Amino acid sequence: MTEDVLVANAGNLEIRLRLTPNVRIVSHGRKESKNQYAQMLQDTLENPIDFPSLMLAILEDDQIAIALEEGVPDGERIAAHLIEYLLQHGTRAENICLILAGRDGRSQKLAEAAIRHLSLPTIRIVCHDPNQIDSHAYVAASETADAIYVQRELVDADVVIPIYCARISECPYASDLFGISPSFTDTETQYRWSKAWLEDNITHLHQHEKLSQEAGWLVGIHFTIAVVPSLDGHVSEILAGKPQSVFERSTASLVNLGEEIYDLVIAVVDGSEEQQDWMSIARAASQAEILCRPEGRIVVCCNVKHTTRGIRDLASDAPTEEANRRLLQSHFPDSFPAAVLRTIRDHRTIYLLSSIQVAETEKLGLAYVQSADLIDHLMQQAERVCIIRGAQY
Repeated sequence: MTEDVLVANAGNLEIRLRLTPNVRIVSHGRKESKNQYAQMLQDTLENPIDFPSLMLAILEDDQIAIALEEGVPDGERIAAHLIEYLLQHGTRAENICLILAGRDGRSQKLAEAAIRHLSLPTIRIVCHDPNQIDSHAYVAASETADAIYVQRELVDADVVIPIYCARISECPYASDLFGISPSFTDTETQYRWSKAWLEDNITHLHQHEKLSQEAGWLVGIHFTIAVVPSLDGHVSEILAGKPQSVFERSTASLVNLGEEIYDLVIAVVDGSEEQQDWMSIARAASQAEILCRPEGRIVVCCNVKHTTRGIRDLASDAPTEEANRRLLQSHFPDSFPAAVLRTIRDHRTIYLLSSIQVAETEKLGLAYVQSADLIDHLMQQAERVCIIRGAQY
C-alpha cells in the first residue's frame, strides 16, 4: 500500500510528512501557481477593477513611484515587469522610481537582477528606512494627534502605484488597502501600529482602517496592485485597480481556514529563500495559533538561517508586556516579529524547524526540531492535526 506523503519546500529546506486520516491540510492561498507575470500584468493593467486602463491615467511627464511591500511573492520580478510595461507605453526611465520596503539590501539586489534580466534601463531604486525621518514627508495627524510621516518619494510623485501581498487583516503586518501603512511610514507610526496590534485587535483593525484613509488618500493613491499568493508561496493572481475594490476582491479570494481547532498545528512557510525570515515565522505562528487549542502545540517550518538583534531579545526573562514595550521602542531589526513570538510563546510551545542550531533556538525559548522525523512523532501523539501551507499569508 502506498503511503501518503506531503512534500513541501521552505526555501531549500525540503519537508516530508506522512499523512494519516486525522491530518487536515489548509491554505489561505489558491492552489495553482502562475508565472506569466508580464501577460498577467498587461491583462490587469488594461482591464483593472473599477478603474480605466492604467495608461489613461498617466501623463507623459508624470513622475511615477512604485512602492513594493516587503514579502510579496516574486515581488521584485513583478515590479520589473510593471516597469517594462510603463516603458513600453511611453514613460521615460528617469521618471520612474522604485521604493522598496526591505532595508537589508536583499530586495534591492533582487530588483536590480530582475531589471537586468529584462534588459531595462537603469531605474532609481530607494530602500525605505523608517528611522531616517529626513527621507519622510508629513501627511496627516492621527485621531490621537500623532503625526504620520510617509516616504518622501511617495508624497512627491504624480502617480503612486503600490504593490502589496493580499493577506487577511488579522495577519501581523498585513498591508492597508492602499499598500502604504505600515510599510512605508516612519518609525513612530510603525511603533503605534505594532503596539495596537499586540495589545488589542479591535484597536488594531480600527487604526488599520483610519491610517488607510488618512495616509493613502493624502498621498493621492488611486490605483493599487495586489498579489494573491498560491499554496506553494508563489503567485496565483495579480489584481489592479481602485484600492478599495482591489483590497476586497483580493482578500475575498483567500481561503477561510475555518473555525475548527487542533491539538497540533504545523505551519509551513512555503516559497523562495527570500520569504524565509522572522516576519514569516511570526506570521506563520500567529496563523497557527488561531487554529490551535489552548493546550496544543505549534510547529513552524521556515529555513531562517540566523538571528537578528530583535529576535535575540527573546532570550530576555523580563515580563512580556515590559519586554515587548522596550523592544518595540528600541526599533531593532525584527522587533515586531520578536514581540509577536514572545506573546504566543507565553502560553504555548512553539517548535521551530530551521537552519538555526539547537543551542541558539532553545535560547530564544523555542523548541528545537532537528528533522521532519520529530514532527512525525508529534503528529502520532496528536488526535487532530492541521498543516497550514503558505502560512506566512
